[in-house]
Amino acid sequence: MELFPEYEFKPQNFNKFPLDWSKIFGNNNPIHVEIGFGNGEFASYYCKSNPEINYVGFELSITSMVKAQKKLKNNNIKNAKLILVDGKFGLKEFFNDESVEKVIMNFPIPWYKNSHSHRRLVLRDFFEILSVVLKKNGYFELLSDQEWYVVEAKENAEISGFFKIFPIEKNPKRSFLTRYEKKWIKFGRNIYRLKIQKISSGKIERLIGGEHEMPHAKGKIDIKKIDTINEKVFKDENKIFIVKGVFKNTNKDNEYLIKIISSDKDFVQHYFLVLYEKGSEWILKLDSESNPYRTPAVKWSVKKLMEVLS
Repeated sequence: MELFPEYEFKPQNFNKFPLDWSKIFGNNNPIHVEIGFGNGEFASYYCKSNPEINYVGFELSITSMVKAQKKLKNNNIKNAKLILVDGKFGLKEFFNDESVEKVIMNFPIPWYKNSHSHRRLVLRDFFEILSVVLKKNGYFELLSDQEWYVVEAKENAEISGFFKIFPIEKNPKRSFLTRYEKKWIKFGRNIYRLKIQKISSGKIERLIGGEHEMPHAKGKIDIKKIDTINEKVFKDENKIFIVKGVFKNTNKDNEYLIKIISSDKDFVQHYFLVLYEKGSEWILKLDSESNPYRTPAVKWSVKKLMEVLS
């Protein structure tokens, strides 16, 4: 996946959040964020057309990450970082208050069904996040071929009270069209654009702010209890984790790998914990290869499992 390490950026390797982007890019240029960069068509065009900005792109698809890296490399882009994580989480956790000049969202998945509506990015909490991380007078721009989706975004932005809302544009003139956008226009589908401008700030609660050490626990345990934790669910307010497998190291008698799925509200992570004996104690810590973000649920999974095994 990491074809060109100058583009794929891994915030989970850092231990202090929000991040200092001036150090990461080596300059103080304005930050522009794209949520859902797809195959990187727009990112390549945008970075080349705006060399004076620092571009940060979010995406969940590994395939898209590979394609986008290739496009950036082929176009010799110097001012871009790509991150494989949920865009709403990244926007909230990685950027300081009033540090982003513009956020762009091109043709996000609309999640049509009511049962999937909670997955839509343009819900009210998204605009709370925008109101905090955008600079005053900064912009958010949304494009979609689904008019109802853009209308819903506009209504949620209005309800928040933090933005100046511009009228929705139908088939706006744009200097660059993606391959899919051209295809949709060819088949007679209309394109809708919403622009909003920040006028005031809200408040958000971040999950991983401040300094972070690798969570670990140690103590005496009853190793016979290891067989009781598989498929067990642990809940505590907004934190939840499930043990999805316990694997014994066949080469070492006293070492285990524990697969975990955790959730902080709507942010889900998959990772492994390592349990091993050292001297008269057992140590439980994150496996460095899976390397999740140190959210409250991740930290709690380490503490709670050690407590259960004690």
